[in-house]
Amino acid sequence: DNEVSCSENTKGSGAEAAATIMHLTAGKPVSIKSSDENLGDVKTWRFETIMAILSVLGLIGVAVTKTLWTKAMFFALEFHFPITTCAISCGVTLVALAPVFLCIDLKPVPKGQYGNFVVIAGLTALDLACMNLGLDALDVSVQQALNAATPAAVIMFEMVFYKKVRSVWVYLPFIPLISGSVLTTLASGAHKSSPTGVFFMVIAIFSGALKAITTHNFLTKLKNEMGVLSFLFWIDVVMLFFLVPTAYLFEEFQGIGNWPRALELFAWAVVISNGLFGGVRAWLVKVVLKYNTALTKVVCDIIIKAATIGLSVLIFQNTITAWMLVGIVLTLGGFSLYTFAALREKMTLQEALESPMGKKKGKRSRSKTPEPPCLVAEAVPVSEYNGARRRARDGDIEEQPLLDSPQSNRV
Repeated sequence: DNEVSCSENTKGSGAEAAATIMHLTAGKPVSIKSSDENLGDVKTWRFETIMAILSVLGLIGVAVTKTLWTKAMFFALEFHFPITTCAISCGVTLVALAPVFLCIDLKPVPKGQYGNFVVIAGLTALDLACMNLGLDALDVSVQQALNAATPAAVIMFEMVFYKKVRSVWVYLPFIPLISGSVLTTLASGAHKSSPTGVFFMVIAIFSGALKAITTHNFLTKLKNEMGVLSFLFWIDVVMLFFLVPTAYLFEEFQGIGNWPRALELFAWAVVISNGLFGGVRAWLVKVVLKYNTALTKVVCDIIIKAATIGLSVLIFQNTITAWMLVGIVLTLGGFSLYTFAALREKMTLQEALESPMGKKKGKRSRSKTPEPPCLVAEAVPVSEYNGARRRARDGDIEEQPLLDSPQSNRV
């Protein structure tokens, strides 16, 4: 509906004003807004604009800082206990959430979903632990280049398990993406100096892709039933049951006892503060998708990758060879092309489904084939490009984990 604002000092009679409005709106029904309502709309628009800008800047800053902070903790403080770092992050999140549940109810895991919930927690814990193990052993630039290859694993699992075929424009970017990841690794010599780091990153890539492709829609449904905070609380509790014994098996607890900075309060403050970034980043992803479009989130992911690699070279003074630089450029270029191609495919599919023919076909397909309990996760954010701001206000937008770094965003 068209909206026409009329101030109190409108000249002419009420009949003349009504005739003018009907002429301007071609006879369509309109709503008359007062100057106070218009002022409220302006304030709302300004608030949403400010939140859109601040959320994007905050997400980029927190995501980049999280990775660099973790690497600095491993490098400068010599806190080479990556699995314990994951466990501390879970523990800090639980402590931070505890006061919240004094004001709101802590919802339990739905009955009949315990097994699925444990599987999700196990895959997430494996993803986090291997990602940190790889970050501890490798330079940030190499780790990020390998991590950028995660979408390739997702596409492979889609084809193998679900026979899902994507647009050719989605597949083409994997040529520079995978080539860049391999070239960066070979040029850095990481396959020789840190083969275990490369091995853990490969496990992280495949475990993260497998988790996302098999459980993403289930996770979304479970979050809606439990609430995001309750879900985050219980997933961290279950993950601790995986992470603590694993850290013990890797002899990290014994190593902490011999850590030279074990009695320094500042060192422990840095370690514990690092655990807060995961929850903050997860919240910022929600805010970005609420006040921005899915395209903005995609651009953020690209900027985060580039900024993390660039700043890591400056901060840690890593040596970048010419071939490593070529590999990094190919990786970032392929990652960028893939994210835009996947987003475009999603938009095209959504437009087709919203067309009259698409709706009729959708009804017939749903009547014939029941929806499986766990669907394939899309490779881009699931929010529609058109109308995303409206749906966000209704809480109907979720982030796509495949484009988020598992290291800094748990689920």
